[in-house]
Amino acid sequence: MTAEKIDQCMRPHGEKGIETIKNMNENHRNISEFAFECVNVNVDTKIIDIGCGGGVNIEKFLKLTNNNVDGLDYSDVSVGESIKRNKQAIDEKRCRIIQANVCDMPLEDESYDLASAFETIYFWPDIGNTFKEVLRILKPNGQFMIAQGTDGNHPDDEKWLNSVEGMSLHTAPELKKYLLEAGFASVDVFKKENDYILVVIGKK
Repeated sequence: MTAEKIDQCMRPHGEKGIETIKNMNENHRNISEFAFECVNVNVDTKIIDIGCGGGVNIEKFLKLTNNNVDGLDYSDVSVGESIKRNKQAIDEKRCRIIQANVCDMPLEDESYDLASAFETIYFWPDIGNTFKEVLRILKPNGQFMIAQGTDGNHPDDEKWLNSVEGMSLHTAPELKKYLLEAGFASVDVFKKENDYILVVIGKK
């Protein structure tokens, strides 16, 4: 993966950004499918997908709950694509797409039962304080699900890290440590068998 492609993954922009989002929706399918197997969602679960990209996981969550599913991303291209994909839910007032930075989300305390982050925390700065910001918007007993295509042991990890400034990869023990230090009460770790896919769920 070139530095330009990773830069587009970090913040899709321009015409190439739209193409990048379409590719991510397809390439991240296995990660998304495994993550949905790991998390509990019921008809009352209120959800926000942080770093929502093209909105494909918002669309999936909307099929599992009767409650609202919102999305947040700091890329205007991602926000636009998420709005297009989930227009019906937006029109029905079941979905909001918010353009903002995860470090300072314009959301009320204890707003959501579940926050998700698919293939996005690689680019989050000051991850300890950012996890505290996620904790802030979760209701008591809320969950924060992190899903990523590497557990920190993928053979291409070093190549990715050398390709873009500011990208960070975290192992399951590291993520567990950050989450507990941020104030989460417990952390569950799931690894896909015979793969590098990692899902970590912090519970408030």
